Amino acid sequence: MAEGDVAVKDKIAQLNQARSLVLQDSKFYPDILKGILPVIVAPSSVIELRRWGAEFLAETFSSPLLTAQKKQELALTCLGPLMTLLNELETGILKNVIQCSSSIYPLIFRYICHNKTDVGIWQQMVAIKSKILSMLDTGAEGVRLACIKFVQRIILVQTPGASDPRLVDKSEVSLTIVPLNHPILNIHALEAEAHGLLDRLLNVFQDGKLDAPIITAILNSLPALVKGRAAISNKILNVLMAYNPIAIAAKSTVFKERFIARSLEKTLRMILTHLARASSQGPHATKIQQQIQRLLQAKSEFSIEVPKSNKRVMTASDTDSVKRTKYARNDEAEYTPTPPPPAIQVHPSNGTTYKTLFTLTGDQALSNFDVSQLPIDMAAQITLATMFSVNQEALEASVAAVRQRLATLVAAAAKIPAASQPQAPQLDDDDDDYIPAEGGSTAAPPPRAGADRVVYSEDSDDSYEVKDLIQTTAESKAAAMDLVKMPDLSPVQVQEACEGTLDRMFETITTLDKPGKKERAGFGRLAPASWDRDSWITVLSRLSTRGLSGIDADIQAVATENRMHYETLSSQIRQKLYLYIMGDFRTRMDAAVSWLNEEWYNDKLQALAARQDEDITPLEPQYAKWMAKVMDGIFPYLETTDRNIFLRFLSELPAIPAAVLGNIRGLCLDPERSNLGFLAFQYLCMLKPPVRQEVLDIVEELWHNHNDVKNSARKLLVKFRPHIVGLPAKEPAAGAAGVS
Repeated sequence: MAEGDVAVKDKIAQLNQARSLVLQDSKFYPDILKGILPVIVAPSSVIELRRWGAEFLAETFSSPLLTAQKKQELALTCLGPLMTLLNELETGILKNVIQCSSSIYPLIFRYICHNKTDVGIWQQMVAIKSKILSMLDTGAEGVRLACIKFVQRIILVQTPGASDPRLVDKSEVSLTIVPLNHPILNIHALEAEAHGLLDRLLNVFQDGKLDAPIITAILNSLPALVKGRAAISNKILNVLMAYNPIAIAAKSTVFKERFIARSLEKTLRMILTHLARASSQGPHATKIQQQIQRLLQAKSEFSIEVPKSNKRVMTASDTDSVKRTKYARNDEAEYTPTPPPPAIQVHPSNGTTYKTLFTLTGDQALSNFDVSQLPIDMAAQITLATMFSVNQEALEASVAAVRQRLATLVAAAAKIPAASQPQAPQLDDDDDDYIPAEGGSTAAPPPRAGADRVVYSEDSDDSYEVKDLIQTTAESKAAAMDLVKMPDLSPVQVQEACEGTLDRMFETITTLDKPGKKERAGFGRLAPASWDRDSWITVLSRLSTRGLSGIDADIQAVATENRMHYETLSSQIRQKLYLYIMGDFRTRMDAAVSWLNEEWYNDKLQALAARQDEDITPLEPQYAKWMAKVMDGIFPYLETTDRNIFLRFLSELPAIPAAVLGNIRGLCLDPERSNLGFLAFQYLCMLKPPVRQEVLDIVEELWHNHNDVKNSARKLLVKFRPHIVGLPAKEPAAGAAGVS
């Protein structure tokens, strides 16, 4: 037995050397894989070798070092060994084999699409698929989790992909690549099988059970199906939006199930949030947000603790010993006064502490309770609830009692001999914050100046004596406080600090909820009040245009002196604004409009100041530069469905630079988006008179030189330049002569 163990260890050591070799150079994969397969599937091989072989196969087909074509060639040689390893009983081997099968299933499917006569390969793959699907409900937990990943891959492969040729990924495998007359692959049967497997996965959300690992694995596998397969996305989203684990666990009295429900609710909410961000313009975006709000509401009303139905009956002795004071929340309700706080002997020399000064209860156990042991959230909730329910009369009585105690301490301190007590300074004009206690004695002198300060010692904990509060020396009151002047920051440090601040500001903007449909604020939007996303954009736009001019000037002066380049802070803000808008330009077009209008207005102010004062050097105009950059960023992604967004964007811009007109000309020459380009030109001709002649010059050039758009260009020319197309010029309407 010992010799056998040594031999197995030697073989595994040799196999590990082979693995290191292929990790260094992937060209050795075919030779080493062909040499390893007979060893790991031999009847005489031990379980350690099979376990190593299954792990190596999973690594091979998930490695990014191999191309898809090379993986497909290797997959054809591994079907037999995979079927052999699926007969093992060990969970670790089965998990790796199923993971490997998930990787090679799309490869074999693509191979069969192009090799219609290789029936044997497809029969082997079908046998592997049937074996794995049989373990989906009966296997060990780890095996079932691997089977869920395999089922997800089958559904992706056996359902139609994107139908638009522009959106099709050539590396994607779906029913779309299967020929209609394929002799082996039946499109309808494969799609029906995929829908059946999808129903098996979704049934877990309807059986009322809380199997956390299985449900979590299925939840994590669904986003790829929703985003990649439009044909089944509606079904999946409807099931997810109807599922609420909190509602299932609310009926349970088992702590474990209630705890699992909280975990599943968080996972479900994160997935719905991810899907809502991925399809912010989709038809289900509003419903998903509503479901997220419902989950948050259910979570706030749900407690992990098991509700107790059996309560102890209060006895007569409990009734006598426990006094429950009811506080009314309105002035009309009856108020039961609280008993007066217990009297304490306060004296500066008897060790009186803040604790004894402010303690208003006679319960020794309650007064000795360490509040610092409570979690911060719980302490905050208790404090807020107490402040909301406290009675005004009780609060005033408690404050008066503490004032009386403090006045007694001050009076006692005044009787200490002058030799042992430093002389108190005279009251300053600003020491008028003392208010005598209501109903208290007016003979008690007010606290001396500096009585609101505390002298802390390093070896003390929470027993700061009140006599330290009272016996504050006149020298500490009169001592001047000289603040140390902070060193000036270098331009590099200023830039680093500002970059960190900008990053935090944009993180705040991205976390804000998408603003709902609301009325325009008019001039009210010029001053941010609600601090929503629009307010932050306004602040950043003002900073980039006018708010940092002085700081940028200092930075440029230092850069000129040191012959070094420092990027101005305004340029940093503009670049971050541009990247923010490009992140999702369809929903952030209003932010682009706000920013570019500020840039245009600032350019006008700079030009006006330069005309009025010859000593002022106008800065480089920024509006045309960033307007063209924004347009260059969004034009490659514009679709015909973006008509309303694009036209609204053009309508709210103060000026249309020539570079933007050139971009729209490119749209006109795009066969897919030509209508959008000419629609934009028509809008500019009708409602933007300053650029009308430039637009018509471009349309005229298109009519002369491009036959494929000649008809579209002719429609505009007939209306605005009929003589170009051989029609008589139209008489301008009365009162419209100055419009053109």
